[in-house]
Amino acid sequence: MVSQRDISRQAAWCSNYEFEDVICAVDHVDLLPLQARWGFPFRLRTQKRLIFKRVSKHLVHVNPGLHPVSIGKDYDLFIYVCMTPQDLLFLSAIKGWKSRCRVKVCWITELWSNWVGKYDYQLGLLNDFDHVFLGFGSSLDALKQFLGKPCHHVSLGVDALRFTPHPREAPRAVDVYSIGRRVPAMHDAFLRMAAEQGLFYIHDTIPSDFVQPANHMQHRDLFANIAKRSRYFVAYPALFGSDETQGQSEVGARFFEGAAAGAVIIGQPPYCRTFKTDFDWEDAVVPIGTTAEEFRAVTSKFEKEDTLFRSLSRKNSVTALRHFDWCYRWKEILKVVGVEPHARLKEREARLLELAGAAAQNGP
Repeated sequence: MVSQRDISRQAAWCSNYEFEDVICAVDHVDLLPLQARWGFPFRLRTQKRLIFKRVSKHLVHVNPGLHPVSIGKDYDLFIYVCMTPQDLLFLSAIKGWKSRCRVKVCWITELWSNWVGKYDYQLGLLNDFDHVFLGFGSSLDALKQFLGKPCHHVSLGVDALRFTPHPREAPRAVDVYSIGRRVPAMHDAFLRMAAEQGLFYIHDTIPSDFVQPANHMQHRDLFANIAKRSRYFVAYPALFGSDETQGQSEVGARFFEGAAAGAVIIGQPPYCRTFKTDFDWEDAVVPIGTTAEEFRAVTSKFEKEDTLFRSLSRKNSVTALRHFDWCYRWKEILKVVGVEPHARLKEREARLLELAGAAAQNGP
């Protein structure tokens, strides 16, 4: 498995590196991190710009300034995890993966249907893979038609062992936790409630492009520790409010993370089939509108009767332990490609189910 963890440090990418870490924990994996050479950022920006201007298709095969990585022995499986189609450009720095790996698999977290035409040069590189998996289910048909071969949807996930509040539940001292995209009017309402009513509101204050954790594991630990100490966790559909989606609605990582932490998820549910499949229980996401009055109106039932809050909190966290952990996603991928799961995967699965069972029995 070749990783971008040393060259792409944006906070949003850390979820992918968490997925890679879980794969390494449950399987026998050689992890090869890509490394940048001098001038890499400038070369990459220039290459992307020239490809966007459609100067030459050959540019997708040009190394954008990475140290070459050689696959030095034979493997059953090559797995490449990327956030967007742009990350496929880094394949040019990897030598031997086509010839020395029996099965080639690519996982793309974020691919919108309208990107298939926009990034057709980059997506053409997927023809060298045996299997392509997407985190966004509504983009499958567009990619299948473009590639002319089967593609697969596997939902996003979370390290449920990292995010779970069980078995030692800490006090939920944070009232509202919001990271990533948000509705400005609702954010302003939370700020006013923090100033006037003492609401403990934790939110981003730095633009996401500038949040580049030095250590992705420490970043995820901090994120998880705050989330499982929060009563309400704000989540909106992936790229909410962006023209990039052109109306397509998808389940972003925030929903899986908030559920795993046992917070009550507030915001806006995605309107897509995969959301209805993965989050099929009442109040899986509580719509809150855009004002303080609407927020108080829809959450008042959880404030008046704590049993309701604890019941939903436990439902969210137990479901995540049983269904949302990254090891379940890896198991789905292995089933499709015809590779037997390692014993360590079964051990992690057993631990997750044991935690879920104990938490369910201790519920309200």
